Amino acid sequence: MKRIISLTLVAMLMLICLVSCGEKRDPKYIGKWEATGLTVNGETMEKFLGVPLGALFRFEIEDNGKVIWKSAVNNDVINNANENTEIRWKETETDVLQFTVKDLTGKNDPETMIMKYKDGKLVVEENGSSIELVKVDEFTEIDPDDLNAAASAIQNFGITQ
Repeated sequence: MKRIISLTLVAMLMLICLVSCGEKRDPKYIGKWEATGLTVNGETMEKFLGVPLGALFRFEIEDNGKVIWKSAVNNDVINNANENTEIRWKETETDVLQFTVKDLTGKNDPETMIMKYKDGKLVVEENGSSIELVKVDEFTEIDPDDLNAAASAIQNFGITQ
């Protein structure tokens, strides 16, 4: 009987250690984030094709290491973009996040994106351009007419027949 109790206690202690030894994630990153500015060639813009950047680049960082991309566009194709994709995040060094995007179909290699936490914002910098994101309680409401106009412009851009 003592042996059973001892083994049960050891098993419980091991389980507690495994659960409590999980990766610690800084809570300052957890939540909803949306873009507020795009800087290209020294010029900063808050809209792209008349649509606020927050409609195009927004996501939710979860405390379990997952990232969910959230679209403001009410479209089945776009809203199902997460279906075959898994996005994970981790802090690789102080105030530096790495997002890893994995194609669950196996057709594409995983891709990574680095974000830096600066002055309460997440910043993506690449080739002299940058996108700034701010943490929000709720995603900004977007005018559906603006989205439709932008979607039409994108769809028709460069198409020749």
